[in-house]
Amino acid sequence: MRRLLSFLCLLALLSAFQTARAAHVHEGADTTVAIVMFDGVQIIDFAAPYEVFGQARFNVYTVSADGEPVTTAMGLKVAVDHAFESAPAADVVLVPGGDVDEVRRHAVTLEWLRSHAVGAEQILSICTGSFILADAGLLDGLRATTFHRAFDNFERMFPQVTLVRDQRWVDNGVVVTSAGLASGIDAALHVVAERLGERRARAVAMHLEYEWSPDAGFVRGQMADRHLRIPERHLKLPSGTQIDTVLQLGDKRRWEIDYRVRSPAAPEALIASLADAARAVPALAIAKDHGPLTTAWRYESPHGGHWELKFTAEPAIDGAFNLFAELKPAN
Repeated sequence: MRRLLSFLCLLALLSAFQTARAAHVHEGADTTVAIVMFDGVQIIDFAAPYEVFGQARFNVYTVSADGEPVTTAMGLKVAVDHAFESAPAADVVLVPGGDVDEVRRHAVTLEWLRSHAVGAEQILSICTGSFILADAGLLDGLRATTFHRAFDNFERMFPQVTLVRDQRWVDNGVVVTSAGLASGIDAALHVVAERLGERRARAVAMHLEYEWSPDAGFVRGQMADRHLRIPERHLKLPSGTQIDTVLQLGDKRRWEIDYRVRSPAAPEALIASLADAARAVPALAIAKDHGPLTTAWRYESPHGGHWELKFTAEPAIDGAFNLFAELKPAN
């Protein structure tokens, strides 16, 4: 009898567990997410949040103006689930970024966003997707963030929106905007937390093997390259000069850029041109003489602090040479 009772208790416990698990799954399935697609969309901006929402067991679909496949910014062709006219109602509308110049002027897309913003519980933009929301008038009077290289343009184009430069995502209640690229993962997890609770969002992040920090984390817009002052407008280079950025890296206090240069001009001439360009800007003070292959200037950044930017060139081989830039606090 005791064994029978134990067995019956175990069955009851398993039944309760399965019921709770089914309710837990249903909780996620109650949320439908529409991801807006367009030619030039950035892959990570839609794919990473799609993964987050899918792992949270949300119903996710993609939608575009005509329902036809789109070509991403990197050339990947992606099938789309729905056209605007046949898209189901959505609780969350996600607007990714990428090459948005064309889609931000697409009246049908902007009108669809305006009309669906009325019924949606949350609207989320990733990276430069904030430009699309702003053009649709959905950010007027709100705080928002965007891709760090687009900060100044965004602030100039949308004075009615308060730009936030020091957060990975900004939540206005209904409208959430994220910074660039991988920041969309954090913002999507935030939406999951808002809808299902932080523990569920942390469980999704754990399954994705992603370290999610809701209250902190890396903010790309706060890195030291925001203090860079390169007088490109005054820089005079001979015809045929090509300067390619090989890599950039750093943190909040230092920044390094490696360039590969092909030019009819010698490295010494390019360094001299850089120095002349800096002298043409009153706010830039040329530092002490470093020799023919190096120049540097000091200045006060509008974002705070005094900085020194130094350029060093290597001797040319077959018309090409390496150029290195180093930014650090001025002594």
